[in-house]
Amino acid sequence: MASKLPETKLQNEKGLKLYCRYWNEDEQQEKTDIKGLVLIVHGYCEHCLFYTELAELLKKQGFYVFSHDHVGHGQSDGDRAHIHSFDEYVQDVLFHVDKVKQEFPGKPTFLLGHSMGGTISVLTAMSRPDFFKGVVLIAPLIVPDKKAASPWKVAAGKMAAKVLPQMIIAKIDPKNVTREEENVKKYIEDPLVFHGGIKCRWGVAMLDALMRIKSSFPEIQWPFLILHGTKDALCELEGSQLMYDKASSTDKKLKIFDGAYHQLHKELPEVKNETFDLISSWLNSHA
Repeated sequence: MASKLPETKLQNEKGLKLYCRYWNEDEQQEKTDIKGLVLIVHGYCEHCLFYTELAELLKKQGFYVFSHDHVGHGQSDGDRAHIHSFDEYVQDVLFHVDKVKQEFPGKPTFLLGHSMGGTISVLTAMSRPDFFKGVVLIAPLIVPDKKAASPWKVAAGKMAAKVLPQMIIAKIDPKNVTREEENVKKYIEDPLVFHGGIKCRWGVAMLDALMRIKSSFPEIQWPFLILHGTKDALCELEGSQLMYDKASSTDKKLKIFDGAYHQLHKELPEVKNETFDLISSWLNSHA
């Protein structure tokens, strides 16, 4: 079983190896002491080790925290930052959750997703509406950028994706990631981050995923917490507000950070600390 090691490679159902991280296995906690499972779902072009500080905090509070690099990301197999359908991400999340869940029967299970990881988390929870105890979303990608997703650009993108699926169509400016300059520097220098930009086929897959989410808001009844910054230039705050307004869940919360950028868990200390506090208190109250 993969979780016997702090980190390992788990072969998914398609035969690709996923780099996995199991923070609790560093200290071999007793299973009976675990209050719940938390799978962290990372964002586009990055990797799961970006969440070590948050994972360590949640581990100390009694949660079993684990994650993996999506296919095409970090230390996992696959073409870099390339996918045909977000269902491939979702299938790997479910596959990994089911593997770990076998060792912790009866324990409540949560998803914690950032950015693209938020999209994946919502799709995953939608696929099993009664399975997860709750979902935490940090600056989730819920609606596309209006300028980048104009009708003619979408049509052109779909045509291009058929012949040049890995063509770069946009770049991510590291300065938009966080206001914390040291973390921007780490992001730029991290060899596991894909700095090439957004690929054409991924963009089409992303739009398809967001359309599915938008049409299914009324079906969302599971508990969720959303955190988003007003100065997020990478994922629209409007998407988080829309999900909060349209979802049928009666147990939902939206926290908006004035002036904050995209990676709230890597932001200036006052924002990061409040983000950590809100996440930990919400998970503890739902475990």
